[in-house]
Amino acid sequence: MNKLRVSDKEMVSVRPKDSAYAAAMARHISADGCQFVLARDKVAPGQRFRFKLEGHEPVVGTVRWVVADRVGFAFDRPLGRDSQQALTDHCRVMHGLELFLA
Repeated sequence: MNKLRVSDKEMVSVRPKDSAYAAAMARHISADGCQFVLARDKVAPGQRFRFKLEGHEPVVGTVRWVVADRVGFAFDRPLGRDSQQALTDHCRVMHGLELFLA
Protein backbone atom coordinates (compact mmCIF):
# COMPACT_ATOMS: atom_id res chain seq x y z
CA MET A 1 0.00 0.00 0.00
CA ASN A 2 1.35 3.41 -0.96
CA LYS A 3 1.08 6.56 1.13
CA LEU A 4 0.13 9.93 -0.33
CA ARG A 5 1.14 13.06 1.58
CA VAL A 6 -1.80 15.44 1.87
CA SER A 7 -0.11 17.86 4.27
CA ASP A 8 2.75 17.79 6.71
CA LYS A 9 0.49 16.27 9.37
CA GLU A 10 -1.76 13.94 7.39
CA MET A 11 -1.08 10.78 5.41
CA VAL A 12 -3.71 9.02 3.31
CA SER A 13 -3.42 5.38 2.32
CA VAL A 14 -3.74 4.70 -1.39
CA ARG A 15 -4.43 1.06 -2.22
CA PRO A 16 -3.52 -0.09 -5.73
CA LYS A 17 -6.70 -1.14 -7.56
CA ASP A 18 -6.06 -4.89 -7.53
CA SER A 19 -4.32 -5.30 -4.18
CA ALA A 20 -5.89 -7.55 -1.56
CA TYR A 21 -8.03 -5.87 1.07
CA ALA A 22 -7.68 -8.64 3.67
CA ALA A 23 -6.20 -12.06 4.30
CA ALA A 24 -8.71 -14.65 5.47
CA MET A 25 -9.04 -18.25 6.55
CA ALA A 26 -12.33 -19.89 5.52
CA ARG A 27 -14.12 -22.11 8.05
CA HIS A 28 -17.53 -23.80 8.20
CA ILE A 29 -17.86 -23.80 4.40
CA SER A 30 -21.25 -24.60 2.86
CA ALA A 31 -22.86 -24.05 -0.53
CA ASP A 32 -24.31 -20.73 0.63
CA GLY A 33 -21.41 -19.18 2.56
CA CYS A 34 -18.69 -19.55 5.13
CA GLN A 35 -17.10 -17.98 8.15
CA PHE A 36 -13.89 -16.04 7.53
CA VAL A 37 -11.31 -15.44 10.21
CA LEU A 38 -9.64 -12.19 9.15
CA ALA A 39 -6.20 -10.75 9.75
CA ARG A 40 -7.66 -7.23 9.46
CA ASP A 41 -10.24 -5.14 11.22
CA LYS A 42 -12.52 -2.51 9.69
CA VAL A 43 -14.78 -4.96 7.92
CA ALA A 44 -18.50 -4.21 8.15
CA PRO A 45 -21.77 -5.98 7.35
CA GLY A 46 -22.78 -5.25 3.78
CA GLN A 47 -19.19 -5.03 2.54
CA ARG A 48 -18.63 -6.96 -0.70
CA PHE A 49 -15.61 -9.11 -1.47
CA ARG A 50 -14.40 -11.46 -4.17
CA PHE A 51 -11.78 -14.18 -4.28
CA LYS A 52 -10.45 -16.61 -6.86
CA LEU A 53 -9.68 -20.29 -6.54
CA GLU A 54 -7.45 -21.78 -9.22
CA GLY A 55 -9.52 -23.64 -11.79
CA HIS A 56 -12.83 -22.13 -10.59
CA GLU A 57 -14.91 -19.07 -11.35
CA PRO A 58 -14.38 -16.03 -9.08
CA VAL A 59 -16.53 -16.09 -5.95
CA VAL A 60 -18.34 -12.90 -4.94
CA GLY A 61 -20.39 -12.31 -1.83
CA THR A 62 -21.42 -10.09 1.06
CA VAL A 63 -20.39 -9.84 4.71
CA ARG A 64 -23.51 -10.57 6.79
CA TRP A 65 -22.16 -10.24 10.34
CA VAL A 66 -18.93 -9.37 12.17
CA VAL A 67 -17.81 -10.53 15.63
CA ALA A 68 -14.21 -9.63 16.55
CA ASP A 69 -11.98 -11.20 13.86
CA ARG A 70 -14.71 -13.43 12.40
CA VAL A 71 -17.26 -12.62 9.71
CA GLY A 72 -20.18 -14.43 8.17
CA PHE A 73 -19.87 -14.35 4.38
CA ALA A 74 -22.77 -15.17 2.04
CA PHE A 75 -21.91 -16.19 -1.52
CA ASP A 76 -23.88 -14.51 -4.32
CA ARG A 77 -24.29 -17.92 -5.99
CA PRO A 78 -24.19 -21.31 -4.28
CA LEU A 79 -20.85 -23.10 -4.47
CA GLY A 80 -20.82 -26.61 -5.90
CA ARG A 81 -19.21 -29.42 -3.91
CA ASP A 82 -16.02 -29.22 -6.00
CA SER A 83 -15.67 -25.48 -5.27
CA GLN A 84 -16.38 -26.04 -1.57
CA GLN A 85 -13.67 -28.70 -1.46
CA ALA A 86 -11.26 -26.46 -3.39
CA LEU A 87 -11.82 -23.65 -0.86
CA THR A 88 -11.28 -26.05 2.06
CA ASP A 89 -8.12 -27.49 0.49
CA HIS A 90 -6.75 -24.06 -0.45
CA CYS A 91 -7.12 -22.70 3.08
CA ARG A 92 -5.59 -25.87 4.55
CA VAL A 93 -2.56 -25.89 2.23
CA MET A 94 -2.05 -22.15 1.67
CA HIS A 95 -3.15 -21.12 5.18
CA GLY A 96 -5.77 -18.71 3.88
CA LEU A 97 -6.67 -16.64 0.87
CA GLU A 98 -6.75 -13.02 -0.20
CA LEU A 99 -10.02 -11.08 -0.33
CA PHE A 100 -10.47 -8.25 -2.81
CA LEU A 101 -13.13 -5.56 -2.78
CA ALA A 102 -15.94 -6.48 -5.16
